[in-house]
Amino acid sequence: MHADRIRRHISEEVGITSLTIATVAVIVFGVLNPRGYGRALALGGATPVGAALVVGAVAVPTFYAVAIGALVGVGLGLLRATDTSARGQFLPVPASRQLVLLVVLSVLVTLTAPLLFDGLAVLNPSGAAATLRAGVLTKSNLAQIAYLVLSVVVVAYLARSRWTGPELIGTAVGLATLLSFWSWTHTSAGVPFPVGVFDNSPAFAFIQTAPGGLLRVRGIFSEPAGLATSCLVTIAYAVSRLWSVRGLRRLGLLVVGSMALFLGSISTSTTFVVAGVALAVIAILVGTATFVLRRGSLSRAAVAALCAAAIASLWLLPVVANAIGQQVSDKVSSSSYTDRSSADSFSYDLVVNTFGFGTGLGSNRASSFVASLLSTVGVVGALLLLAAVVTLVRRGWGVRQARPAVWALTALLICKVVSGPDLSDNSGVLWMSLGVLAHAAVNVDVRRARRFVTASGSVPGGPDGAVTQRVIPSG
Repeated sequence: MHADRIRRHISEEVGITSLTIATVAVIVFGVLNPRGYGRALALGGATPVGAALVVGAVAVPTFYAVAIGALVGVGLGLLRATDTSARGQFLPVPASRQLVLLVVLSVLVTLTAPLLFDGLAVLNPSGAAATLRAGVLTKSNLAQIAYLVLSVVVVAYLARSRWTGPELIGTAVGLATLLSFWSWTHTSAGVPFPVGVFDNSPAFAFIQTAPGGLLRVRGIFSEPAGLATSCLVTIAYAVSRLWSVRGLRRLGLLVVGSMALFLGSISTSTTFVVAGVALAVIAILVGTATFVLRRGSLSRAAVAALCAAAIASLWLLPVVANAIGQQVSDKVSSSSYTDRSSADSFSYDLVVNTFGFGTGLGSNRASSFVASLLSTVGVVGALLLLAAVVTLVRRGWGVRQARPAVWALTALLICKVVSGPDLSDNSGVLWMSLGVLAHAAVNVDVRRARRFVTASGSVPGGPDGAVTQRVIPSG
């Protein structure tokens, strides 16, 4: 009888979904893949609103379910590092201290904020009013802590993996774009599509109509803003990666990038417009600065193309500006904008009310990334994340092959600042991008250490103490 009750309890608490078997298959593929577990992580991130399991009231995203395998891999690596014969084998991963401190601080804030600010009003994950209660941790608190730990583990794993590269990001966002385009062909032309398979998470409210019943495009995401974010990241990745590949890969990037541009343009999401303009301005500034600082030269064809673009802009810019202005104006006058602004304003008040300490992961949900970050992990937590991102972008930018990860990360962060509140990222792009950049930085350090060893004639970690750590290739 007791065993039967336990089995019934487990069956009620843990529920399989349409993606459970697929997620297990991805994990097995990652374990058996000779090129490492990174491909499995990328496949897990291709269904951002897909649930691998439903545990109680928490739907476990496919990316984080797959990330458990990376946790096992990092754990085995740490056990190996405790062996005296393997000590000093690894160079430190850039920004690892900031990320570990972020995890420790986030756990500390989440545990102590209810005690320090008992009864403080917050916004729960659904946006409804709630209060902090001393000694009470919600399922959202525990889930967000677990997701942050897994996210940092993903960065650590990819930094050490031999096969880490920007193509992991391309796999995740490219598949999401292809599936979203397939979904659009189903709604517009009746092409068969497995509705509700890739977007099966009960944790999301699915929005595909505007006030008045106007149909909007959301692909396999929960709302048009999610589709717009993914499309913009896909475009940023495809354009930056286009010049480093040839043949079928370049053709694939052109096709997927064009799909993303089309889906983003019909998503009717202001996020795509605002974030797209900001990303374009940043790209122009970076391109101009790079050209001037390196004293580059332009071919006659490039000069002619720039002149033609300048002339065309005289007619196109007013039309584009009017269209953007109208869409932004419509958004500002909508009830959605009012609700989002109110949530952000409330969250900034929480930062003041908690003296910058924060309310804890999963305790408050704003409508934009900055407000949500400051109100949950506090000012110090936000600065730690900022320091980690800046460090990895600065170190990774010098490696040309890793720059698509920089542009994908930039596009994602801009979109999150506009309309993406969560520190966790179900697509995995945020943390996989940081992992790719960390991997590139580690490789640079490995090459420098090898050159030092060759020049000095010393053995890494040898008795002469010339190098404090032995170095092994990480990819």
